[in-house]
Amino acid sequence: MTKADLTRRDVNRASLLSLLAAIAAACGADAAAQAQNSASSRREVIRQALPGDPRREISLVEVHYPPGTGSPAHAHANGVMAFVVSGSISSQVGEGPEQTYKAGDAWWEPAGAVHRVSRNPSATVPATLLAIYIAPEGATAADLMKPL
Repeated sequence: MTKADLTRRDVNRASLLSLLAAIAAACGADAAAQAQNSASSRREVIRQALPGDPRREISLVEVHYPPGTGSPAHAHANGVMAFVVSGSISSQVGEGPEQTYKAGDAWWEPAGAVHRVSRNPSATVPATLLAIYIAPEGATAADLMKPL
């Protein structure tokens, strides 16, 4: 074997390894994007201080559920009002029955109630809801929703 043959083989091997690494990176990035898209997401839309004592704030939070996803069981220290913007949401609060709400429907969760089920029952259509919280001034997202 000549030196030129070794160099050509080394170049081919390096090219193949580079190509495989690029494919693996692309597949990994795609899988990460899909995993991120498969989880529910929350976005604070607005937070406003309320007048009077004790100092409180009202927050409006948008919750987006891709098809077939949901939130783990949790409780809220303060009451929550929820409004379905699009899609449908299955919800069970406390010992009540599981109910499915469609766009335009709303429900109330009393302070301290366990929200056992909060999920998008559709396998194909995403769902969005708006949650309204009134909480002590400076309450964090972790204060508003405590996992069980």
